[in-house]
Amino acid sequence: MNNLFAHGKLRKGGSDNRLITGAGMLGQAVTEQDFALFLANKKPVITKRPVSKIKGEVYSITDDMLALIDRIEGHPRVNKREIVRVTLENGNVIEAWLYFNVQPLQNSVLLESGEYLGPEKTL
Repeated sequence: MNNLFAHGKLRKGGSDNRLITGAGMLGQAVTEQDFALFLANKKPVITKRPVSKIKGEVYSITDDMLALIDRIEGHPRVNKREIVRVTLENGNVIEAWLYFNVQPLQNSVLLESGEYLGPEKTL
């Protein structure tokens, strides 16, 4: 099993959450390190620029789910998957996969709050 930090459309209620149906949700979480969350072409993406903690959810997913998400995220050409430390709402610190954007950002908006709430709620 793999821990996945979902910060955007994979979160509960997001349009891609169906891709991880059956995954165990470990809870709400925030990244230990500061990163930058952008909305680029209506998609939330993260860069390593230190701006704020990123808020999301952690799921325990299968290798098959991870391979599918890798394809959708364009790993490693568009987004590169890396292990980061996150703090769960219960205070436990764990490691989880997180996808970082590796392409130049165009037409993007920085989400200083570090949280993507959906296209209609974020801006």
